[in-house]
Amino acid sequence: MKKWFIYVSGFFIFTCTAMLPSCSTNESVIGILVIKVIDADENPVVAEQVFLALTYEQMKTKDYFASSWTNKDGNATFIDLTPLYYWYDTEHWEDWGAIQVYAGIEQLITLRVNTPQP
Repeated sequence: MKKWFIYVSGFFIFTCTAMLPSCSTNESVIGILVIKVIDADENPVVAEQVFLALTYEQMKTKDYFASSWTNKDGNATFIDLTPLYYWYDTEHWEDWGAIQVYAGIEQLITLRVNTPQP
């Protein structure tokens, strides 16, 4: 009877520890955001500075958290972002938006700019 109990206990402990998630997993805690800036004719806006703010008020007062430039495809890339809600804006246009960034996900959004700043 003791052998049976030892075998069952050992099997139970082994299967429980094998099913537990590892504490040393390399799960991502950051997100990536790519903002594609296009004009009214759906052409990419090249060499446009795109800004990120943490709140709407910070965006309106131009107190930005980060910035990036669009490439030849109109994409501005932001890496190593903490999963939060971000507001985005451009340098020469009055159009803006907001998005929630999630950990471990690369998100692509499109900002269609229509209204140039005076």
